[in-house]
Amino acid sequence: MDKRAGLLIIGHGSEHSSGPLVSACGHAERLLDSGLFAEARVAFLMAGDDPCETLEAMRSQTIHIIPLFMCDGYYTRTVIPKKLKIQGSRTYRDGGLLIYGSPIGVHPGMADILRLRALETCRAAGWDPFGTRLMVIGHGSPKSSASAEVTHRHAAEIRKQSEFISVDCVFIDEPPRIEDWLLDLPAEGPPVVLAGFFAADGLHSSLDIPGWIEAWEERTGSRQGARLRYTGAVGADERVTALIAASIGSEAALPPL
Repeated sequence: MDKRAGLLIIGHGSEHSSGPLVSACGHAERLLDSGLFAEARVAFLMAGDDPCETLEAMRSQTIHIIPLFMCDGYYTRTVIPKKLKIQGSRTYRDGGLLIYGSPIGVHPGMADILRLRALETCRAAGWDPFGTRLMVIGHGSPKSSASAEVTHRHAAEIRKQSEFISVDCVFIDEPPRIEDWLLDLPAEGPPVVLAGFFAADGLHSSLDIPGWIEAWEERTGSRQGARLRYTGAVGADERVTALIAASIGSEAALPPL
């Protein structure tokens, strides 16, 4: 019998974009190819394979459940545990063990991936990072501070490197909102990298933010990409795969970030 554990990655999912599926499947495939796991599956709370059915179909005696979410909020604390009938970090069931991990967005290494993606964006644009502003875009929520707190925490870690003019945060669903911030952004000034702190390129990341950037460029007469560049969702980055492995104690088996 294969003694290796199984892995179940659970995302929110989207009815409007394939981004969440691409992101989660990419991580699962890379981790399965690494030989760390006997099986690696993905499931979603909406618009995808049901987490309960997927978990039921898995055969590993020990299964690691990793939420592909950016903060430890309502979905990770309440919805997923209730849906899967798990309590705490370890649940023994039918002779097996379910190990429920922290949402990957809270991993300390996420700040460095955000930072590296921003530096890569500067390099591609020909911008000097020391002359560039960095805005980290989180989802935010008027009902919970969890999203804003982790976004600010990662931004503070990036700020310690002193590689950009400034490192600040804006949000989709709470002030300061990225849409409003762009409305107030003047036509002239230093270049800006917008770093998406999202699990995948879903509706907000693939449609809303690019649309708001395009509206700003049309309003100010700026050439496309001349002053604003968006990194896309950090959660889809291949380097996040290593964070998933690290979060369950297998970082030595994957290449470093």
